[in-house]
Amino acid sequence: MELHQAVVAPWPVATLALEPAEVQTRLGLRFTEVPGNLGDELLAYGQLSDGTVLGFSRLIGHRRPGVDVSQYARRAPRDVLTELLFETGLSHDEVSWRAPSDDADDGRLWARTNAEAYAYFLLHRQPGDPHPDLTQNLTIVRDREDPDVRSVQFLDFIIHLRARPFPLTSIGTGSYSEPDDPPSGIIDPGGWMFLATQWEASANELLQAYGPRIISVDEYWAVYYPLLQLENTADEALRFLPPDVDEMPVRMFWTPIGLWMRRRNPHAFNRAVLSAKSTEYRTAFPEFLRIYGPPPK
Repeated sequence: MELHQAVVAPWPVATLALEPAEVQTRLGLRFTEVPGNLGDELLAYGQLSDGTVLGFSRLIGHRRPGVDVSQYARRAPRDVLTELLFETGLSHDEVSWRAPSDDADDGRLWARTNAEAYAYFLLHRQPGDPHPDLTQNLTIVRDREDPDVRSVQFLDFIIHLRARPFPLTSIGTGSYSEPDDPPSGIIDPGGWMFLATQWEASANELLQAYGPRIISVDEYWAVYYPLLQLENTADEALRFLPPDVDEMPVRMFWTPIGLWMRRRNPHAFNRAVLSAKSTEYRTAFPEFLRIYGPPPK
């Protein structure tokens, strides 16, 4: 990052859980002492690859740790932070505060459908956690303040769903959204493709073990659900791709797992690759049904 002079008012982006000396070393910045509105502060400027100028500041003598990051533009704070993390190698764990992504950001997690909420729980389930089984480990409640909002809780995660004029897409359908829905607000493209790799690997491992023999009912369902859940994951990732570009912009990978997937597979998120995956995933489930027959009754 380079030193720049800013000429417009700053707009908050985030606070890094790092001291100025560490930010200076890791990002190649140069802090200088300048007078500020609340007193003297340490200030450095940097620039993202697209030209967005950033300010890094710390009030001298302030007991609160960290370095505040501001932008000298009016871009969505989440987009700026995502690009900053990607370009500098910083992690989400090194961010102690994030500015709201937009005026509608109320800090809650909103899913478009039941199936998407379920996918989110699976994505964030840790080793040793129970499975988010619909009848045992999920709690579904109505919002006391807004009866049109329904909430689903699994462990410490709470996902909210707004009422629709038609039934919500249910768990186990392989569909995570309706045709007119926007892209997911809780799972980014990297998250969808991470889930896809898990479901694809699980199904392939089982199918290789089964071979051409007749399989049991339990074996059938063990493959059926991963392939069903896999079917539309690439399509959900493609929803984020702007129509006028072929490469997924970095700003779309705002989650830790999403950014990790983007760094790990830099060429996996272009239109051609995702479209090919979409075709592959959409044919895998019907092919399974063709070979092993319809679901057992």
